[in-house]
Amino acid sequence: MKYQVTVTAIGDFVLQFLKIRDSLIIFNKDVPYHYKNMVISHTKGNLKEDICVGDTLSLGGIEYTVTAVGEEAMKTLRENGHCTLVFTGKDQVEQPGQIMVSGPIMPRVMVGDIITFY
Repeated sequence: MKYQVTVTAIGDFVLQFLKIRDSLIIFNKDVPYHYKNMVISHTKGNLKEDICVGDTLSLGGIEYTVTAVGEEAMKTLRENGHCTLVFTGKDQVEQPGQIMVSGPIMPRVMVGDIITFY
């Protein structure tokens, strides 16, 4: 296991971002107030090892394969538990803080779900 956290809150606009942009933004539970409605907040985690293409993301009981990792994603994940998970399966990121993944379906996230990279 490289990284594991538990979902503590889901912002009001998270579902919209998932539907429109195929993405979820995650952030430590001490997320700044002005971002709270846009993100999935989670417990603080320790990034034990960088996430790489080919790794697995487990979210809400569904497994996704990492297809691309942005150059800033490991820094922001380490510092703030922050990155944007994009479920398009593309092999290149569009923004430096993104992690692209592919999987069978779009996730359904609930408070208490575990987010794990391994």
